[in-house]
Amino acid sequence: MKVILEEYNEDEHSKELYAYFGLAVFHAQVLEHQLVNMIVLMKYLQKEVITSNDIEQLYSRKLSNTMGKLINEIKQIFWLEDDEVKQHKTILEKRNFIVHDYFKDRIALAYSKDGRDSMIIELKDFIEQAKITDNKLERFTDDMSSKVGVTKEMLIAQLDKMMAKDKY
Repeated sequence: MKVILEEYNEDEHSKELYAYFGLAVFHAQVLEHQLVNMIVLMKYLQKEVITSNDIEQLYSRKLSNTMGKLINEIKQIFWLEDDEVKQHKTILEKRNFIVHDYFKDRIALAYSKDGRDSMIIELKDFIEQAKITDNKLERFTDDMSSKVGVTKEMLIAQLDKMMAKDKY
């Protein structure tokens, strides 16, 4: 059996690290948006927002909130298990670290293959945790939406309408 060893390319390895960093930030933003979706949907169900314009304004306000503020609002609106609250807090802390301090704190690791490997593993772990949390919240939002007759298609149409307005 012939074993083919790939040549190590430091530049490509660095690019891979930066790609995972970008993916981690992306998944943090997806999670933030899911929190906003939950808040807007609940306000709609409570008849606090009625018109499309009300919904658009609420989305706009909530999308400018920090993830910490969104989590605190979710805790006030929804009954969450202690482990869910802890999970959200952990995700928030890791998200804040990645966005604000990651390369400041980990810069020395970025200069070696093993260091970059450990950083990639750390970022992959965050990505997985963010996906799991987002999926749980999305299922909860989908269940809540379907109970009141709001379909995913209706939500997508509303978002498309809002995004079309933002283009001009």
